[in-house]
Amino acid sequence: MKSRARRLLHPRSVAIVGASPRADAIGARVLRNLRLMGYTGEIHPVNPRYESVEGLRCWPSLSALPHAVDAAFLAVPAAAGPALAEEAGRRGIKALFLNASGYADGGAAGAALQQELSAIGDRYDMAIAGPNNLGLVNVHDRIALWTQGYMRPVAPGPIAVIAHSGTIALILIEDQRDLGFAYLITAGNEAGATAADYLACVVEDPRVEVVLMFLETIRDPQLFEHAAREAARRGKPVIVLKVGASERGRALVQAHSGTLAGEDRLYDAYFKSLGVLRVRDLEEMLETAVLFRANATPPPARGIAAVTLSGGEAALLSDVASEIGLDFTPLAEATLARLRPAFPDYAAIDNPVDAWGLGFDPQRFKLIVEALLADPALGTVVFSINASSRRGEDVPYPRAIAETCLDLTTDKRVVFINNSVGNGVNPAVRALLAPAGIPYLSGMRAGLAAVRNLTLLRNVSHAAPIQSAPSAPWPDDEPARFRALTQAGVPMVPTEVVLTREAAVSAAQRLGFPVAIKGVADHLPHKSELQLVRLDLRDAASVVEAFDALSAALARHARGEPRGHVVVQPMAGDGVELIVGIRNDPKLGSFVIVGPGGVLVEIANQASVRRGPVDEDGARAMLHETAAARLLAGVRGKGPFDAAGAARAIAALSRFGAARRDALATLEINPLIVGRESVLGVDILAERQPHTDARALELAPQRR
Repeated sequence: MKSRARRLLHPRSVAIVGASPRADAIGARVLRNLRLMGYTGEIHPVNPRYESVEGLRCWPSLSALPHAVDAAFLAVPAAAGPALAEEAGRRGIKALFLNASGYADGGAAGAALQQELSAIGDRYDMAIAGPNNLGLVNVHDRIALWTQGYMRPVAPGPIAVIAHSGTIALILIEDQRDLGFAYLITAGNEAGATAADYLACVVEDPRVEVVLMFLETIRDPQLFEHAAREAARRGKPVIVLKVGASERGRALVQAHSGTLAGEDRLYDAYFKSLGVLRVRDLEEMLETAVLFRANATPPPARGIAAVTLSGGEAALLSDVASEIGLDFTPLAEATLARLRPAFPDYAAIDNPVDAWGLGFDPQRFKLIVEALLADPALGTVVFSINASSRRGEDVPYPRAIAETCLDLTTDKRVVFINNSVGNGVNPAVRALLAPAGIPYLSGMRAGLAAVRNLTLLRNVSHAAPIQSAPSAPWPDDEPARFRALTQAGVPMVPTEVVLTREAAVSAAQRLGFPVAIKGVADHLPHKSELQLVRLDLRDAASVVEAFDALSAALARHARGEPRGHVVVQPMAGDGVELIVGIRNDPKLGSFVIVGPGGVLVEIANQASVRRGPVDEDGARAMLHETAAARLLAGVRGKGPFDAAGAARAIAALSRFGAARRDALATLEINPLIVGRESVLGVDILAERQPHTDARALELAPQRR
């Protein structure tokens, strides 16, 4: 999938519109930064007020240039942008940079300017970077169309940075661990090239090994998905810090699944399905980058062990690891036996390992390390050390630990973590570890999160594309919806619409007592709160009374909408109640939500969310991510229940929902009752996509 954004990354000739001898002018900064990076291409200042700028001939306009250049940087206010873009297009310039604010970030007038700018780019097949950004730096090729006022030379390396925020990009490149960068790209308002465009470009560059992205949104999910899968195929981790995790995410409000799977959780599932690693802050992003720069391939085994010289620190490591979802692996009996000579007889040996034991001795410590590296279940060994950056050579224990590791030969990951981010990293320890390619991280929480991220590579490096069936319609009446789900492989309780008392009694007799009677209408999603549900009716008299009451309630709640109708269902019986839902996001795709259902939805507030459709193995994994799996296994003498049938129903619903991505915004079965040998859906709630149902436009806030 080719992107014209490639033209932005490799221009061999550049015009700078608005170039000026004033040192603080944007045009002067860009010219200065090009020279600082050692740019070898042509530079053409453009400004009708000057004959020369910084020793270069200055041209009065783009049209006056002696020939078309590869790229033009417009260092001008937003109001002048579209006219100059039009001139650039007519001149045959195929790449355009704009840094000014006041476009889509500047209200309605600015948004109109940006729309005009985008249309010009499309008309002339011109790649546009920005506006409202710092520009970009192609480090290896020494190209810096970059507006930073006090730029320093950037060391080349394997890391590509793509950020919506210029400030975040500046923070990342100020890291003191010499990561080395291939690209620094700020996407800004994305009038032309998007973050997905840039990702598609950089993953194909053999000089790039790891991509860091700071995202506010994803404007081109299809291209982003293509680029992320290509990165996974090439073994290049993509690490994303996506902002917008707060409650202001646009969750649909009618269905429980809208609360259980708000917008941020959809992004979690979306990234996971693509093999993209999501981090939660800049510290985690930087430490993950340091770790992956050393070796971005999955460790040879899943297990993780930690080693420290303090019992208190070992306990803290365990607490932090538990909070961030990292599991230290129980040590094998053979490993414990090999460790025993390094510890007092009374000492309990655990993971994390408090290696102080009989006191620090290099030989005993080597025995500990060799024992851990010999454990086939362990793929990563973490050394938590205390070595302040201010202490220089005066760090005997950390130095001894590092020297021990240098003498070992292993294919397992060896990682050092300074236990406090406030201590930085010690230069003497770093000097020992760096030549051996052993990563040295800063801060216990961020460092352990990076190690957890490394283990996740095993699960996502070869993520397969998710296929979805063509869009299918959603039936208009309740019984037809129940039948459609049953035919799709989601067993649903038989349901009959009844129009009279006599029909209600007849249906109850045909279905078999006891029965449930419900009043249903599309504009009344929560039946229980409106007293539109009567359960466990055991005779004709109770059915007649319920029919009359629900018919009257439907009339009261009509409010100008279709009145709705009464349905009769047989009671489903006892079992574990699950909530199984679909959320179809117009941008990100179809998602399936699974968790404890019925009254437990509000109490447990648990759900597993994955991009759909899922297969039965994926459905089983989702059940195990919540308390649902324990409930299905049986508790307090009840069960076990039909977990395999539940997985089949979840997988079938995920296929059904994905096939109606264009028609349905949400589809929820609550509860799906899982008995000992049966699975049966009892109630459904659905919302159409806003563009297919005017009512949904009022009920469902629009997503960003």
